[in-house]
Amino acid sequence: MILTAVIALIFTACKKDVDPIFLPSTGAQIQLTGIAGTESGSVAGNSVYLDLSGNRETPVLRSGWDLGFYCGNDFRVILNNGSVAGAKVLTKNNLADVGTADTIGLTLSTSQFNPLPEHLAYFDDIAGDLSKTVIPAVSSTDADNKVIILNRGTGGSIASRSWVKLRVLRNISGGYSLQYANIQETTFKTIQVAKDASYHFKFINFENGIADAQPQKEKWDLVWSYSVFETNFGAGPAPYNFSDLIAVNYLSGVTVATKIYADAATATAAFNAYNIDSITNNTAFVTGRWSIGSSWRSTQPATGARTDRFYIIKDPAGNYYKLRCLDMGVNDGGTRGMPKFSYNLIN
Repeated sequence: MILTAVIALIFTACKKDVDPIFLPSTGAQIQLTGIAGTESGSVAGNSVYLDLSGNRETPVLRSGWDLGFYCGNDFRVILNNGSVAGAKVLTKNNLADVGTADTIGLTLSTSQFNPLPEHLAYFDDIAGDLSKTVIPAVSSTDADNKVIILNRGTGGSIASRSWVKLRVLRNISGGYSLQYANIQETTFKTIQVAKDASYHFKFINFENGIADAQPQKEKWDLVWSYSVFETNFGAGPAPYNFSDLIAVNYLSGVTVATKIYADAATATAAFNAYNIDSITNNTAFVTGRWSIGSSWRSTQPATGARTDRFYIIKDPAGNYYKLRCLDMGVNDGGTRGMPKFSYNLIN
């Protein structure tokens, strides 16, 4: 009896040390919380991250962060596309040598009425190529890291804020040292930003310091948001602000296939019938940050979801989901800024 009890005790203790098996969500209907307050849905204040396997959304204020610091092997800093932040690198090394005179002639923004190709230089690569950020790779040689002027962005009705001058260095702990001040100030503040391998980026806000602006890198698949994008009005690609954009977690390898049909009824039937065999037979997946973009909705003649299509999402864990929008605007009885989606695990 004693031996039996001891064996049972050991077995129970061992079971406590075994990690629980994670079973991905089989699917759900979800309404994204894009509206943060009383703003119009076309300028919704939140970016909303969606984790399909975890069946959760994470709303984040678009204005809640200013810079993102890459946690991978390289040393890169990104601007906030959701606030339409723009920047310019100077030739100066000393923050004290930079003031309002250095902003003369700069807008560091884009116009919705007259977007120009040359404005693209103010923004990080729209496709998300980290080798093409406005702020160059942070050098291990301090003298190579120049002062940057930043317009924190007013995209989507974000209130205007003071421009910032900043400089980013590497610190002795393997992370980043950010020096910054308002453009007219003569002294600067410093924030140390550590890398964290669980995330693609760690973020800061100039008022509040370190900011939570993105879930862990394996815990989101899509992000819905207002953002600066790229379009061509005849003179070449130019930056232009879009509502209702969907980006994918391309840095974690999320891929997308788009299925388009003759009409809504055919698309609905195909969505219901789509299974694991459908993936192997006739589905071509593509990579890229904007592999969904704005293709899922229409604003003419009225705002609404495109009901003739759905998407197949392969998440970072290798799960496949089929996803479609149920409603998002006047044309389909939805609420702009609070779109409803349906998704199912494909098995």
